[in-house]
Amino acid sequence: MLIKTKAFREVSKGYSVNMNSKITILYVEDDRVTAKSMGEILEDLADEVLFASNGAEALALLEECSIDLVITDINMPGMSGLELARHIREDNTDIPILMITAENEHQYLIEGIKLKIDGYILKPIDLFQFLEDINRIIKDIIAKRELLESAKILEEYKEVIDLSAIVSKADVDGKITYVNDAFCNVTGYTREELIGQNHSIIRHLETPSSVFKVMWNTIQNKKNWEGIIKNRKKDGGTYYVKSLVSPIIDSNDNIIEYIGIRQDITELELYKQDIEKQLSYATKEIIDTQKEVVFTMGAIGETRSKETGLHVARVAEYSYLLGKLYGLSEEDATLLKQASPMHDIGKVGIPDAILNKSGKLTEEEFEVMKSHSEIGYEMLNHSNKSILKAAAVIAYQHHEKWDGSGYPNKLKGEEIHVYGRITTIADVFDALGHDRVYKKAWPLEKILAMFDENKGKHFDPQLIDIVFDNLDQILDIQKRFKD
Repeated sequence: MLIKTKAFREVSKGYSVNMNSKITILYVEDDRVTAKSMGEILEDLADEVLFASNGAEALALLEECSIDLVITDINMPGMSGLELARHIREDNTDIPILMITAENEHQYLIEGIKLKIDGYILKPIDLFQFLEDINRIIKDIIAKRELLESAKILEEYKEVIDLSAIVSKADVDGKITYVNDAFCNVTGYTREELIGQNHSIIRHLETPSSVFKVMWNTIQNKKNWEGIIKNRKKDGGTYYVKSLVSPIIDSNDNIIEYIGIRQDITELELYKQDIEKQLSYATKEIIDTQKEVVFTMGAIGETRSKETGLHVARVAEYSYLLGKLYGLSEEDATLLKQASPMHDIGKVGIPDAILNKSGKLTEEEFEVMKSHSEIGYEMLNHSNKSILKAAAVIAYQHHEKWDGSGYPNKLKGEEIHVYGRITTIADVFDALGHDRVYKKAWPLEKILAMFDENKGKHFDPQLIDIVFDNLDQILDIQKRFKD
């Protein structure tokens, strides 16, 4: 070969393939000088270079060693390069073969195509073309290895997932194309019964169709969908799965199928539901206890002032009704109903001599009586329970007046919390309509006249209008909770 080895090697260094993968080249050449020169160049391109002087030696090395690339001269004594290639292809259709030849005849090309020769290098060798061909083939070898390794890893992942998860695949129309054993086991269906069906075959009637619409829209938009789904077994039983459904997209950005990977969380979900049920019962019991305590404490305050416990029950019912008619939410109106019985809890701190005095209170006695609002507030305000915090506001403000002449803080108009404004009317209406130690019950006409006269002064005018417009409902409460 007419090449300058030193110059050839200097150029070849720029083509060295720095890959992590180990590459072994088998170079077959009967000319020792040429073999030595080419070997030095190839050693810069591969991790290992093996030499054979004829076809028989080459075939022996192919049986003993793992060869990635064969480079052979076409003209050798005994077995030619083409004959060697033919033997190699009988056992290995994939190994790349590069042929070096001084010939450029038609029959060699035709035979090379039949044997799937990966390239021809013509003598005298074009250095750059030789290096380009070698590098191209080596890169192809490494790419194939990486592809095979990726395929192996994917297969291992698939085996792991198949063993640990409930897996199914569906085509672009949502028809099931694959299910693993776990899918069949949990659903009770056979593969034959599932393949070709839509996943609606396992849909539970209690799972809203909207869930599946959202799922379908999500994966059709090439996004993953995650969620917990309640499904139905073939025998009608129920199971729960935590699901991840993903679209599989090809190189042209088209969806080719969908894959669903699920975990059976039936035991966990049923346990969670049981805990939630127990917590619900416990919470209801706590709330009921709080209501009972609040109502009892309110009744204690009224009992000390020799009032019937039904006063707090009527105030609670009036307050709820007025709250709803005023536009409060069910939650707020219910909270008002639960808290309003505590409006006079501060009376527990008022001396009996003042609290139950039958005559008119002196100025000093009235100042003491007025302090029950602040006493009640201080008793209740330190709790973080919603009922007691609402009760604290009511206890503090139920003697404030719309025109700002009330106590203890002379709040005016909507500065007074709506709970306080409503409880004021409920309390006054019931107090005036029943006997107290300091007075006899008023007739209804007199009570209504007083409300009309104090509309916009003592009372919220809007609430007074509600009282007059719904008097029949208020009187019905009065009748139902009669002393």
